[in-house]
Amino acid sequence: MARIAYNDMTNLPPDLAEELAKRPNFNLYRMLANGGSAALGYLRMGSALRFDALLDPVARELLILRTGSLCEAAYELDHHQSMAADMGISDDKIRAAVDVGATSPVFDEFETALLRFVEEVVVDGKASEAAFAELAGFYSNEELIETTLLTGFYMLTSRFLQTFDMDLDGLSA
Repeated sequence: MARIAYNDMTNLPPDLAEELAKRPNFNLYRMLANGGSAALGYLRMGSALRFDALLDPVARELLILRTGSLCEAAYELDHHQSMAADMGISDDKIRAAVDVGATSPVFDEFETALLRFVEEVVVDGKASEAAFAELAGFYSNEELIETTLLTGFYMLTSRFLQTFDMDLDGLSA
């Protein structure tokens, strides 16, 4: 059960109401509605990273799944396992991103490099020279920055979800 009440989505500042209206009525957004201008900044950054991004959507979902798993964020995994399946990512890759990570043989060379980078950023606070160089072999500087920001954004999201004991919306089968 959530630690504070979800917002009833009434009497919100107009700019926050406008931003939230673009999203489904999920518990994450109902909780964020309590957050005022900080929530607005979070929502805008999330939109930029997810919808105005360079990264391939499949790579982005694998990154999110691995980050959510390493951060033990059940709510995040509930949403993004469903999203990954809807975009055609195989069940084997979804399970491996959640349960195994970069060492799984189901991933190709690029996906392995991406997941290794993500794992090191989440667990160690930064990617090693080797992991950075490996991913840089596939990505431009802008993509490396976007990958790092996206990883950090989902670390933040995971911590938010856990701190407020967010109730699942029940999207995964």
